[in-house]
Amino acid sequence: MELYQLRTFTTVAQTGHLTRAAEQLAISQSALSAQIKALEEEFGMPLFVRTAKGMVLTSAGKDLLARAKKVLAASDQLLHRARTLQDELVGTVRVGLNEDSKYLRIARLCNLASGKYARLNLDIVNSSSQVIVKDILAGTLDCGFVFGEYSGSVVSGVFLCTQPILITAPIAWKEKISRATWHDLLKLPWAWQSLNCPCRTKAEEFFKENNLGIPRALFTADQDETILAIVESGAIGIVKEPDAIAAERQGKIVIWQGGSLEVDLSFVYKKDRENDPLIQAIVDLVQQIWLVDVADASEGTNDD
Repeated sequence: MELYQLRTFTTVAQTGHLTRAAEQLAISQSALSAQIKALEEEFGMPLFVRTAKGMVLTSAGKDLLARAKKVLAASDQLLHRARTLQDELVGTVRVGLNEDSKYLRIARLCNLASGKYARLNLDIVNSSSQVIVKDILAGTLDCGFVFGEYSGSVVSGVFLCTQPILITAPIAWKEKISRATWHDLLKLPWAWQSLNCPCRTKAEEFFKENNLGIPRALFTADQDETILAIVESGAIGIVKEPDAIAAERQGKIVIWQGGSLEVDLSFVYKKDRENDPLIQAIVDLVQQIWLVDVADASEGTNDD
């Protein structure tokens, strides 16, 4: 019995599906099935009942799942303790990015990390907020930047900033939107973020709370750059403030002055790893960068 087999077991139990578990663990479905089969043969009993709707734990599987989680937790604690005994921090931290690296100050993070921890490696992965959280829980990422509310019983994080989200429109609509209300804007076509995007979720909550309805989304996209390109061609779009201001200065779009939204940016990690020296080191560096920037911005001295 290997630890990776127990992680596979707990991931399948959590997702209830072989396909989803394989995606989270970044292995093939056949390899995952083989690991479950090997574990069942070693235990001498089935752990799951395979149904049309997915994988359902047997009674024995439920009992062993709780014990498997304890074994994995003990293994993580042992690893964390070993790291605290090291004179020098050594290891790799997999960091998920939900936005472009310039916005998240990743170059500065890498410079600080390499200067302070010569044997600490950063593995940078471009992703999205909801996928980053899922991958942290699955163990394929160690930590990451996310928009929205994610802290809870299994995920912890540190708040970095509140990011204004601005409403943008094509240059040709400048007069049309100058006196427009929220109700007027919602009658126009929108370029909308992909489903479950925290910015979209925040906007939908605002619309519902104010009885505005939901915009008519003709297009959906994951990145602000793509949203802005669609806005240029004839749509309304919500975009984080730095990107919106930059695009307006370039004469590509106009910003509606009638209102804005906000979403929080945080740096998150699995709660049971909050005492892990690797996590603590990266969290300290991220906070160092963002606390300085927030202080500079409040004094009007931040150039990012």
